[in-house]
Amino acid sequence: MDKKIKTIGYLRMSTIDQDIEKNKTDILYLANEKNLSKVQFVQEHASGRISWKKRKIAEIMDTLESNDNIVVSELSRLGRS
Repeated sequence: MDKKIKTIGYLRMSTIDQDIEKNKTDILYLANEKNLSKVQFVQEHASGRISWKKRKIAEIMDTLESNDNIVVSELSRLGRS
């Protein structure tokens, strides 16, 4: 039996001014271009200064298996360097 590949669209908003709908559109566009599976969105409002281990991204990372995908609208949505 083939494993179903997951595609997670991670939406982290750090300010109220950020446009979540534009980020969703960008993620859906890329997922379509790359023929990824249906996108499941996970959204949170958190500063990138908070450790990723204390945010929803940690839960996502725990559930990912080989060949699953995380898509973000831009790399800064994962956190700060």
